[in-house]
Amino acid sequence: MELTLSPTEIEELRKLQRNLQGRSDYARVTCILMLSMGNTPIFVADCLGIDISTVYRYRSLYLEGGLDKLLENRYRGYQGLLNIFQIESLKQELRTHLYTDAKQVSQWVKDTFEVTYTPQGMADLLNRIGFSYKKTTEVPCEADPLKQKLFAEALSKILQEKEEGDVVYFADGVHPTHNSRSTYAWIEKGKEFQQPTVSGRDRVNINGLLNAYDVTDVIALDCECVNAESTKELYELALKKHPNAKNIYIISDNALYYHNKELQNRVEDNRIKQIFLPPYSPNLNLIERLWKFLRKKVINTGFYRNKTEFRDAIRNFFDNIYTYKKELESLLTLNFRLINSQTISF
Repeated sequence: MELTLSPTEIEELRKLQRNLQGRSDYARVTCILMLSMGNTPIFVADCLGIDISTVYRYRSLYLEGGLDKLLENRYRGYQGLLNIFQIESLKQELRTHLYTDAKQVSQWVKDTFEVTYTPQGMADLLNRIGFSYKKTTEVPCEADPLKQKLFAEALSKILQEKEEGDVVYFADGVHPTHNSRSTYAWIEKGKEFQQPTVSGRDRVNINGLLNAYDVTDVIALDCECVNAESTKELYELALKKHPNAKNIYIISDNALYYHNKELQNRVEDNRIKQIFLPPYSPNLNLIERLWKFLRKKVINTGFYRNKTEFRDAIRNFFDNIYTYKKELESLLTLNFRLINSQTISF
């Protein structure tokens, strides 16, 4: 059985053979190499411990589509084609430059290291080395990395020096809209999972506080409007809930109602200590993660015929927040990523 290969093809197979030694695809590659050296199919089968029909099948696959067909694209995702230094270079490239598809990454690898990957093989490799295909994160261009860093340092000092029994809340308002949305879920291939929708635009306004050290301590005020008046009521609820706390720290953004003169006068006259986040810094507000969790569990995955059902579902979420304690404890940690990608922990 004659099988003639070019020196380039032989070198590619040799390189792949070394990388695959001890793996299931090793026999496939070695089979082709042995045939190219003039060995008979019977001899190849005996040496590799495979059936002679398998030798013929490997040969046919290779002649039909080369390595891609022989290995069914599996070898292209094998990390061994790149050494550890090349892998690290690839990681750094992906951390600093945006590639929107695997084909672009494959081209960069080919241009840089002279190693060829199919797009599917590259996608497999990227998954193996810790990358996934997902949406980019929107970051306000007005955010100031230095201000965020200084705030983090100041907050760290406050948290370290707070007295026993002091409470730390993160504050924010959220405005869920009664309007069903499509979401990501595990759905059978080739099938649709239809979700009823409504065309309503009614909103539920929630003014909320989240305890930085107790994920089940959430004060959610269902109000007509998130403003200075409802915020004042929210603060009163916090004072009532923690009568023995010497200080109640409330960390919020710079919405105008937090700076309301009457509210500030009220804050100055009691145990509440208001701390303002730097401008455009939702990434530093822990309660933003709770709102995202609310959308995932209630807003985007359920169908509510009318606004009353919608509001009841949201209220039920907060009334039974303890049922999500385990999930929230892993989500609502005091770990934050600054705009400059630096991670801080309190």
